[in-house]
Amino acid sequence: MKLLEIKSEMEKPPRPWFQLFRLSIDRGAAKEWFGCKPFVEFVDGLGNADIWALEFDCGLRVGFEFLHFQTGGSVRASEPNASHVQRHLRHWQAKMEPYPIGTFTDLDKATIQHYADRYAELLEPHSYQLWRMGDDGNEMAIGEPTSFLDARCWQHELESRKHKQIYWISQNAISED
Repeated sequence: MKLLEIKSEMEKPPRPWFQLFRLSIDRGAAKEWFGCKPFVEFVDGLGNADIWALEFDCGLRVGFEFLHFQTGGSVRASEPNASHVQRHLRHWQAKMEPYPIGTFTDLDKATIQHYADRYAELLEPHSYQLWRMGDDGNEMAIGEPTSFLDARCWQHELESRKHKQIYWISQNAISED
């Protein structure tokens, strides 16, 4: 995991961000965990916000925004996959509350369509399945169909455990929306 420099990230071509969670920790606890000062940005109509962003080894980017006028913050990610974010932020999982289903559905669809030419993987959010072969030779699906980025990340996590299995990812013939 690496901390992203927000100013330099803002100079790059825009990236999609998906609003996934409310985070019930205060800005001071966030600052302590990140170990550095935040990027402070004025958000129209809402005031100043402390912002941090991380990129995990799998390529998932996660952003954190803490508005100064409220307690807690929000968690955004470079793909609309809450379970992938939760896997990386286990230490805060009890303090992360998903936004109600449908809150950002229209916005997410518009974001995906807007970035589809640059980030085609956004069109395949549930197109990949992680599999494993058991000691008995039987193949079994692991979890639900997910994005390639999440499936690969999950595969690396499982392969790093002491009990070795054979894991692989397959693309589903029919993708879900």
